[in-house]
Amino acid sequence: MYVWFKSVVYLALFGGLGYGLLELTKPGEDKLKQFKHPGLETEEKSKKALFMKKLEQASREEPIYLKKKSDQ
Repeated sequence: MYVWFKSVVYLALFGGLGYGLLELTKPGEDKLKQFKHPGLETEEKSKKALFMKKLEQASREEPIYLKKKSDQ
């Protein structure tokens, strides 16, 4: 009887310890997203950089509605 009780206590103790370590080392949502789609973040950055470049170019040019037909 004593051996069974000792075995159950050890099983519960080490099982709880293992579960605690599993929960402690669980990666966050952003890390999981990086593992699932590794190139997604670089694509988003490149799209954002391209958008910002086009926005900057548009801010330096003359607006379309002020251009004359002979200029186009």
